[in-house]
Amino acid sequence: MNRKRLFLLAGIAVLLLSVAALWQWRRHESDGTAPLSRGIAALVKGDARTARVELLNAIRADPASIPARIAQARALVDLGDGAGAQAEIERARVLGGKAGETRVLMAQALLLRGDADAALAEVESGDIPASFDAAAMRTTGNIQMARGDMAAAGAALDRARELAGKDPESWIDTARYRLALGDQAGAIVAADQAVGLAPQNVKALLLRGELTRSQYGLVAALPWFERALAINPDSVPVLEQYAATLADAGEARRMLSATRRLLALEPGHARAFFMQAVMAARAGRADLARSLLTRTQGRLDGDPATMLLRGVLHLEDGNATLALEALAPLVQQQPDNGVARTLLGRAYYLASDFPSAATVLAPLVAQRDADPYVLTLAARAQEAMGDRIMADDMLARALWPDRPSAAPFVNAQDAALAGSVPVNVASARENIPYIRALLSTGQAQQAVARARSLSEANPGAPDAYVIWGDALDAAGRPGEAVKAYEMAANLRFGRDVALRLAAALQRAGDPARSFQVVRLFLSQNPDDVLGLRLAASGYMAQGQWRDALRMLKAVAARIGPNDALLMADMARASLEAGDAGQARAYAAFAYRLMPESPITADAYGWTLFKTGTNRRAAVDLLEKAVALAPGHPQLRAHLEQAYTGSAKEGLAAR
Repeated sequence: MNRKRLFLLAGIAVLLLSVAALWQWRRHESDGTAPLSRGIAALVKGDARTARVELLNAIRADPASIPARIAQARALVDLGDGAGAQAEIERARVLGGKAGETRVLMAQALLLRGDADAALAEVESGDIPASFDAAAMRTTGNIQMARGDMAAAGAALDRARELAGKDPESWIDTARYRLALGDQAGAIVAADQAVGLAPQNVKALLLRGELTRSQYGLVAALPWFERALAINPDSVPVLEQYAATLADAGEARRMLSATRRLLALEPGHARAFFMQAVMAARAGRADLARSLLTRTQGRLDGDPATMLLRGVLHLEDGNATLALEALAPLVQQQPDNGVARTLLGRAYYLASDFPSAATVLAPLVAQRDADPYVLTLAARAQEAMGDRIMADDMLARALWPDRPSAAPFVNAQDAALAGSVPVNVASARENIPYIRALLSTGQAQQAVARARSLSEANPGAPDAYVIWGDALDAAGRPGEAVKAYEMAANLRFGRDVALRLAAALQRAGDPARSFQVVRLFLSQNPDDVLGLRLAASGYMAQGQWRDALRMLKAVAARIGPNDALLMADMARASLEAGDAGQARAYAAFAYRLMPESPITADAYGWTLFKTGTNRRAAVDLLEKAVALAPGHPQLRAHLEQAYTGSAKEGLAAR
């Protein structure tokens, strides 16, 4: 046989094998086994979106395939589609699938639909095979959490981990359970266990990112979300959290990119449109914000953030009535939300409902560090009701405000709460409102004792340490308060903890460490307005005027220029940094915004005096500042220097 004949026969053999392989592949594709295999493989990898498409093809090829129906239900549960998953399970049962083998999956689908009782009935049916026991107990834990029975939830999750201690899903659900209890430390331990068992598990990485965000800050959380997205770029839950974290960190461009990715994966994704609406509102593009919010189609209308944004946009439109409809339910849900309460008070005032405006603003007015705008708004409401004395008192406070503190709100129910001692000293839900009521009614020592017991009973709960620090601070023990806040900060370094810790360190006589805490907080939350203002104050105290000015300009970029105290600070920083023209412009604008404030009068007068612009006007303004606040030593010092510089030493004692 010659060589040509051999090559020809070999070629024919290869061709026949190829045809056979192609025929076999087409047969597997047509009977659904190939897409079923790919779908299950995608599920194992955690890629539910790809799995759904492959399993849909498998079902089209073989509508009677029970494994394809059950696998599709699993994918839909992972994608949060409870109704779709329920339909697939019901079809699988009709086709002959064993009910016991689908109980856990059906329970998960029903739970997604909000029917916790029906879900519980599924996992308690008694016909679930032993191989599903761990998953059944884990699902039972989630169901009991939804039903509010935290003790039963904890017991079920404990049993799930006994049955399958190396199952990362059990540890993920345990972490979320502990987080719901306020046990941040326990949640972190459980999340770390999940990541250790399954470093490529996107759910575990997502959870660890969420916990890192609350423990350390926004910037520290981003690598966890990015690590999860590197494994599954199409994970909608991860993209949601990533975009939200970028938005809060001031990374507008990157947030916009993430939300566009969300919308490409899920056209009409409500939270993506909402985040874009918030970004538009922050940029002053109210019309665009309203348009984007409309595209959520009402799916987020019950969310506090949506209610707040709607209220803001209605106020921008001058529609106080619609603003009231958005903001009143929000303040009822979140009575300690100062921003919402301020906006609601403004809406009532614009609607000429002055008694309601005064009532809503009262808890804010009672704060030691009440905002000048709140005090002014409340004063105008009192004026409209004819109470000139109370209005004058509020205006006087507005003209010389205290710097922000972390004092809790005073509520009308505090006296009643303070008289009702919770039976269970370990219950944070019952004891924290009780301790706050003790503080607001002047019972600091009793509050300290109760808060200490609460923190001892809940060593992993940052809120317990926060309330203990608040009680110690109110009792005049700032050094001990610092230690309590530090324990809270080790678990959750959020704004509430950071600002309390910084303030307590100041009162304890350690301004350097206080400033260090503020800078650490700002490094993780670079767009936080109050953090920026506190950092500016720290830089000013150290004479680092250009750094202070950089912080103040960042604040102005976020909130606008219509804050008289901010403009006064910018005038001082610009003056000390050597920019006389800018200093005069800021000082003049501050004075125009609040001409009866000793702060703005002093800032304008001192700037004019130091820049040599108009000595007579400078003296007049400084005299006005002293007349408004005669006991303030810095104001008198400025005036005396101006007298000396203007050769009017004889008037210095006037």
